[in-house]
Amino acid sequence: MAEHHRRPPFDQSYKNASGFPNPDRTFDIRKIRQGMQVARTNASSIARKHPQYTHTDLLIPGIPGSSNSPITLALWQLPYSSSPEQKKWPNGRSVIYHIHGGGQIAGDRFLGLESVVSHFEPQENIVFASPEYRLAPEHRAPAAAYDVYAGLVYLVENAKELNINPSKIVLYGISGGAALAASAALLSRKIGGPRYCALVLDIPMLDDRGSVSREQFDDGTVWQGWMDVKAWDAVLGDGDRNDGDGIRVAGRAEDLSGLPDVFIDIGACESMRDSAVAFASRVWKDGGRAELHVWPGVYHGGAMFEPDVPVSKEMTRTQRGFLQRVLGLGEDDRNNDGKAKAKAML
Repeated sequence: MAEHHRRPPFDQSYKNASGFPNPDRTFDIRKIRQGMQVARTNASSIARKHPQYTHTDLLIPGIPGSSNSPITLALWQLPYSSSPEQKKWPNGRSVIYHIHGGGQIAGDRFLGLESVVSHFEPQENIVFASPEYRLAPEHRAPAAAYDVYAGLVYLVENAKELNINPSKIVLYGISGGAALAASAALLSRKIGGPRYCALVLDIPMLDDRGSVSREQFDDGTVWQGWMDVKAWDAVLGDGDRNDGDGIRVAGRAEDLSGLPDVFIDIGACESMRDSAVAFASRVWKDGGRAELHVWPGVYHGGAMFEPDVPVSKEMTRTQRGFLQRVLGLGEDDRNNDGKAKAKAML
């Protein structure tokens, strides 16, 4: 058992921060997937909460040499019309390219998506895209990163047909999906792939190596340090883990220059904290732009599981503010307000 370090306390407003007891430390991936299947969001539940949006599943090609099978890409969007509201986006709509969590070993394209959709108003006309990437251990890294990259390529290459703006795509990953979002970003940089406007890494799983935070939260919380170790073992297998380009493990990348604006959200009370902080520091070291938020008292997934806790609300507002800036949401309204004020001063 890992050494117990003193650790920062959970925010007392949270009820589920301590997680569930698992004294024998079993890591049964089949049971983890079954548990997510019971509790998961699906297309029907998203549609019930967001009836304004339509859902389409597309079969898109994988990256040659990585996958010979098509990949399912889910799209959620407002029905297209010629209304004045639609004409506000003559250059195409913005996209949140959502990469689901689940430790890279579980989950599907709908997991966590409802929460992200809820961050936006329908009149903002965002398109939400989410790929069904291959899971470990059946498919070791970098298979899933290539699937995520394939979705990004498809969105950019088919932007006109999809009525989206390729310069307003946010690559948005949560937890294990953030690992893949970061790796897909590094893959795109490596091979001269498509550009996009921002990389959001929400409570990211970025590095297989040990850290103080992993030891501090080795147990007694939702995603425990030892679970992180087991998940990375499933993703990487027994081979050499050196990964200078970061396509398998983004945190091991030797160079983090050349990325778009990066936004990182992490709780102070979770095992992945230190690797997230280190990633942001290295983006800065390599001349990039990163916005890092380390939230006191927050456990892994706290903002999703307990969204009404004050610090969870502040996390959502802060992330929403970043997305507003990079996507230019509300610019027309702000410009109109500015013109009206200027006119009133004349």
